[in-house]
Amino acid sequence: MIEITPLLESEHKSPLYIQLSNYIKQEIYSKRIKPGEKLPSKRKLADHLGLSINTIQNAYEQLISEGLVDSKLRKGLYIKVLEDELPHEFIDNDKKPVT
Repeated sequence: MIEITPLLESEHKSPLYIQLSNYIKQEIYSKRIKPGEKLPSKRKLADHLGLSINTIQNAYEQLISEGLVDSKLRKGLYIKVLEDELPHEFIDNDKKPVT
């Protein structure tokens, strides 16, 4: 299982769950989180980051709705993005993530 430690700003314009989902997306696009890797459970990540389980749930649901994460009943959440499925706005000519 991977460790996720983003720098989230409570005073930021974007809600915490959006900041978290964006962080995980960037980790996926930059290949620091690879397809098939399991995300931490909602409870473990909430404890680790000091956030509510609802915030983690909303971030994970955002990733699921965007097709980046697959939920497997009673097993957890797994990254399902493959390189050829990355959106063009996140890739430059050298196949590197664009920030």
